Amino acid sequence: MFKIKLLNNWAKYYNSALDFYKKKNYAQALELFEKARSLEPKNYKIYYNMALCYSNSGEDLQALELYKKANALNPEDLDTIYNMGCIYFSKNQIEQAIKMFNGVLEKDEKSYDANYALSICYASLAQWENSQKYCEEALKLQERSHRANNQMGLICYSVEDWDNAIKYFKKAIKLNPTQFPKYYSNLALTYDKTGKREDAVRIYNKIKKKFPDYNGLDFMKMTFEIKSRS
Repeated sequence: MFKIKLLNNWAKYYNSALDFYKKKNYAQALELFEKARSLEPKNYKIYYNMALCYSNSGEDLQALELYKKANALNPEDLDTIYNMGCIYFSKNQIEQAIKMFNGVLEKDEKSYDANYALSICYASLAQWENSQKYCEEALKLQERSHRANNQMGLICYSVEDWDNAIKYFKKAIKLNPTQFPKYYSNLALTYDKTGKREDAVRIYNKIKKKFPDYNGLDFMKMTFEIKSRS
């Protein structure tokens, strides 16, 4: 009876913590997860969810330590490994991030998220061939991913393959026309690089209309408003 009561207690704390997590009350969730952990210290899900709380609170180092504990208890959980990679990337520990994302692919080669993340990692190192390889894999898995299409556009832009950059940026916009003004900005800047100034100004004016609060407008204004008057 005593063991059953303890089990019910930790599960009660855990489930209540999840409710507070969903409400974004991370402090209360952590308090309850801690109580669950004191009763069930070898349950990796408790550490994983505590890590999520810390990560969402902007405390990545605490989150990373908890992910490591979750990973030690369950090395097969891919979400834990992936999230560790994201934190390493955010801390500019790129090689460690690559190791984590490759660890995901070793267990699941069809992981879109890991392929996309690796493309971002290699792009940050200006290793465009590797970046393109993983982005292509991501697009094979999710052809209609606006993020992967934009990423491929950035890769093409970086190697001055302007025609393909325009193609991928256009596709990213088509797949997600109401968000991410950065996609429109990327297209406008690529048109400018190819000498298509009228097209660049047209896209810039569209950004002003659709996304008047976009932070990148001030930067673009110096180029496109001057050119639009010439």
